Amino acid sequence: MSPYIAAFAEDGKKISLPAWDEKPSLETFRALSTLVTLHDDLDEDACADMHKVFLDEPWGAEHIVRLYRKIRQALEKGVTREKSPGMKDADWKLDDAEKWFAEHLLTTWYLGIYYHQERPTRRITYENALMFAAIEGVLPIPLIEPVGFGNWSEPPPGAESEEQ
Repeated sequence: MSPYIAAFAEDGKKISLPAWDEKPSLETFRALSTLVTLHDDLDEDACADMHKVFLDEPWGAEHIVRLYRKIRQALEKGVTREKSPGMKDADWKLDDAEKWFAEHLLTTWYLGIYYHQERPTRRITYENALMFAAIEGVLPIPLIEPVGFGNWSEPPPGAESEEQ
């Protein structure tokens, strides 16, 4: 087991690494999203919507397959931050297109908004955007969870105020 997957499992997270094909399935896209975001609890509806949107963009299927294949092969070989003996750089380092796509996918999951220079901007999800995972249980999701009038001016429960 690769150190990456082992650390992921130590956190109690689950990951399945399905085989890839030239037209990536929803299961493959979900696995890639899990690897890129480090979240195994991604919203199913948002994932299905993103899968359709990413497949529709220019080179979308190719980017999904290339990035997933490279990450999966590296994990299977136990690659860490340094290459294993006998490996070529192309076997484990992401090229510019793969880096761009990983960032594009992460940004979409984090913000819940899909941006692409050749496509219209589209909101995929709001309440399931990963940017809200950091404040889950501490601050309410704006416009979704009720807070009561004026409560935004007070520190969240359990937080120390500056006046103390």
